[in-house]
This record gives sequence, C-alpha cells and structure tokens, in this order.
Amino acid sequence: MKQAFLAILLVVALELMFGGTLFGTIENSIIDVAQFGAIPDDGKDDTKAVLAALEECRARKALLLVFPKGKYDFFAGSNPRNSNTLFPVSELSNVTIDGKGSEFVIHGLTGIFWFGNCRNLTLKNFIIDWDQPPYSMGKVIASQGNHFDVRIEPDYTVKGGEPVGAFMEYDPQTRLPMRRGLDEYYTVQKTELIGANILRIHLNHETQIKPGVLVLLRHQVYGPSAIVCSRCTDVLVQNVTIHTVPGMGFIGSVCTNITLDRFKVVPRPGRPMSATADATHFSGCKGTVTLKGCVFEGMGDDGANIKSGLYLTLKERIDDHTVLATHNLKMVDLPDPGDVMEVSHTEDLIPYAAVRVRKAELAPGEGNIHRVEFEDKLPDELREGDVFGNASRTPRLRAYDCVVRNNRARGMLVQTRDAIVERCKFINCTGPGIMVLTEVAYFFESIGTRDVVVRDCLFDNCNYSAAVGPGALCAMAYLKNLSYPPKPGVHKNVTLEKNTIRRCINSAVFAAGVDGLRILQNTIEGACEDATSDTGKYAIYVKSSKDVTIKGNRIDRGKQGAKFVDSVKMEPEPR
Repeated sequence: MKQAFLAILLVVALELMFGGTLFGTIENSIIDVAQFGAIPDDGKDDTKAVLAALEECRARKALLLVFPKGKYDFFAGSNPRNSNTLFPVSELSNVTIDGKGSEFVIHGLTGIFWFGNCRNLTLKNFIIDWDQPPYSMGKVIASQGNHFDVRIEPDYTVKGGEPVGAFMEYDPQTRLPMRRGLDEYYTVQKTELIGANILRIHLNHETQIKPGVLVLLRHQVYGPSAIVCSRCTDVLVQNVTIHTVPGMGFIGSVCTNITLDRFKVVPRPGRPMSATADATHFSGCKGTVTLKGCVFEGMGDDGANIKSGLYLTLKERIDDHTVLATHNLKMVDLPDPGDVMEVSHTEDLIPYAAVRVRKAELAPGEGNIHRVEFEDKLPDELREGDVFGNASRTPRLRAYDCVVRNNRARGMLVQTRDAIVERCKFINCTGPGIMVLTEVAYFFESIGTRDVVVRDCLFDNCNYSAAVGPGALCAMAYLKNLSYPPKPGVHKNVTLEKNTIRRCINSAVFAAGVDGLRILQNTIEGACEDATSDTGKYAIYVKSSKDVTIKGNRIDRGKQGAKFVDSVKMEPEPR
C-alpha cells in the first residue's frame, strides 16, 4: 500500500514538473490499431486500418503500436501502393509493434511485413498463419508413366491446375520425410483434378513414386516471406510464432544486430509443414545475429542460414581498381563503400588478397552486372572467374537453447565468422544438423568461416534423406565444378565439443578443408547406419585438414550402425 502511494506521488510530481504534459506525451506515443478501424474477430480486412496506424506512427513519432488481442484478417492486394507486401515500412526508429497475443491470418499470396532502414525496431507477441496452407498432402493411389495420382487429405482444398514447385515423399507411419525418399524440384508440368480431391501430377520424366506413400506438394517454394528486414539496425523479434508461410519466416538482409527471442516457425498440430523454405535467413549482416530459445519445425528448407552474402565472379578487369562481376544466379549483392572483399580462386577458395571498396553500382543492361571500384590496387594474379567475398559482412552468431526438428534439409547453415551454437537440439533434420560451409558450386554464397564453436548440442536422427551430407555435423566446402577436397584453411578454428550425436546414415562428424580443428568429448551412437559413400563408414572422418585434435570422444563400437567400420579415420595432411 505504501509503495502504491509513493508511486502515485511520483507520477503527480513528474506531471507537475513537465507542466501537465507528461500524460499527453505518453498518450501520444502509443497508437492503438482499433482507433483506425482494425477490429479483432470481425472477419473483415484490417489491412487499410493497420496501414493508417503505421502512417500515424510515422507522423507522431510514436513508440508503440498495439493490437488489442484477437484475430485480424489481411487480404493480398489490399495495399493499393504495393501489390507484393501488405505492410512495407521504411525509415522508422524506436518503434515497438505489440500484438498482445493476437493472430494475423493472411488470405492469398502476399508478403506481410517489410522493414527498410529502420532502427531500434521491436516486433512481439503475435501469431502469423494463412487461411490456406501453401502446400497439400495426400496418399499416392496410382503411379504410371509420367504421372501419379494423389488422394488429397480433407484438410486441404485443391481444384486442379495448382502449381507444384517441389514434392517429397513422407512416411505414412511417422508423417515425417521418408528415409532416403524422393525429393524433387521443378519437375511437375501440370496438375489436374480427376476425382473428388484426387489430384493427378504430370511430370517431365517417368515417375518413380510408389503407391501407398504420402506425398507433400509444395504449391509455393520460394514465395513471399512473413517478415523481411533490409538494412535495419538493432532488431528484436520476441515471442512471435509463424505457423505457415509460402516462403521464409524471417529474412535479415544487410542488417546490423538482429535478435530472435523465442521466435517460432512451427506448423499447427496435425500439419506437416510450416515455412515452405527456410525458417530464417540472414545475408550480409553485421554486428551479432542472436537466436535465443527459438523453435523451427517442419520447414521445406533450413532452420537457419547465416551467411556473409554472395560470391561475385570476376567477368572483366576494367583497370587496376575496377572490375565487372556477377553472381552465379544473377542475384544482386552490392558491397558498401569501405567493405573489404577477399579474393579467391575457385579451385581452392583460400583468399590470396583483400581489397577495400570505394564504390559499387549495377552496370547498365541486363544480368545484374556489378561494377565495383576499389581503393586498393587489384592483385596481379587476379584472373577471370575469381570470386570476391565480402569479409566485412560476417556477423557474429550466438545461438542458444534452440530446437530445429522435422524439417527437410539442414538444421543450421553456419557460414559466418565468430559463431557459437550451444545447447541446441537438432532432431529429424533430413540433412546435417549443422553444416559449416562455403561453396562455388551453385548458390555461390558466403566466404570461409573462422572461429566456429558447436558445444553441448544434441543431433538425433539427422542426415537421413533429402539434402543428405557426409555427416550429421559437417565442416566442408564445395569448390568449382564440385571438385573436392578443399585444401586446409578454407575454414579456420572449428571446435566441435561435448555434443551427443545419435542415428545418422553417414558419419556423425565429417570435416574437410579445416585448419585448426578440435573434435572433443562427443558421444556418438548409431552412426553409419546406411552409408552413402566410404567416408560414411566412420563415426568421425577428417580429410584435407591440419592442426587437428581428436580426443575424449565416446564411441561404443557395439552401438553403431550396420555400415560402421571404425571410430575415426583421418586422412594424411595433404602436401
């Protein structure tokens, strides 16, 4: 009672001190979407009301935008100024969007939030879902020639003609991706409805799928994403859940300091998939990417991909300071003035020079040709086909107490420097639980890593199906034309310690191209269940690496898989 009385006295004193304006200032800094006509649970489109509320935030420099708890409906195409994204927001600072536990239901194909050049941005306490998931699932009832027929489950609505960007076999018993099952992209030519909820899938090749299996059809793969931050600084996403999205859950592009705290990308109970692509994707960021207590489940791709950005391939040397370069897939990744680019041959990906950017722009014409001018003189050994990787955009990674499970592909792709992944669980990931990677085979993304620690993590039934790798826990590189192995030093200082690794078809731990490798006190059971290569017959396999310490690992030979040959194999260091 005494504390309450003192609090009242303090508020009154502050109000007198500020000349009676304090309450008005506080009121002015909080905006309620209901004031603009967004009424929860009425089934009406709330897009324009929320757009108006966001504009008012900008006009009043408000600090807080709140949604009274309830369900809000948003419809694709309702933003007259942007047909692709419902809520594009730019140049806002010090704003918190608080859903108060509300659910945002999306109708149609659209992105939701896009934030550009915002600072001190907080998103918290809301749930995102679509009225119709961007996939369907059913049992294969017939298969012949170039088509197969699927009886779609009642939870999904199909009319025929739906696109299928990818499909994957699922086990009818576990309703998880099938062990060594089919996983196909861009092979479906068309779909047609041939009976009540029976969809015929026409392929561009002879079908291999067998009747009786479940198949998940992704009608969207890399479609619109839920939350995108571009060139933002100090972003916090807290207690936000995404049940499904026709693309990625969260994208951070060229941002500084992002924290995801209890961020979840998980399907609704009974459904097999959440995001049709990555749960989270970070490209070209600075500062620290922090993942705390996150859960990523049932994605069509990786749980988290943290990368430095994209390799740019040299097309032409204009002069001693200027180049024309492009990305392998024609993506855009312009470095900023002052960024340091490491230069490597694609035959080894070991940097032989570093040059600082003066300016960068896209050259006129098609193909997204990057014209980059450097402060430093370009190295004499530079040749066409060499790659430039941005060493200034390698964010620290701190991932603690996260769970990645039941997804296609990897748990985490760690493609940055100064990374710690600790007390995380990777369960039923069809690819490696963690892959430390750089590559110039297809995506051309990220440079070699430095100072990576994976500690006290659980890997259970990882690396058993789609996107399978040589180990449940990997550090490796793919060079030009998939040549292999990389030389030591592509990655430097990788520590894998005190992890528990259970059930995997290949090695539990695989490393190649590392200088400074520590594999310490890990417990391994059920490795090498069904090895896809000779390297997969060893619980720990190390090749083309130097300064290697393997010590204190617990590998009971009697508890390993059917293809197990030995606990450790380390190939001699290359000369």
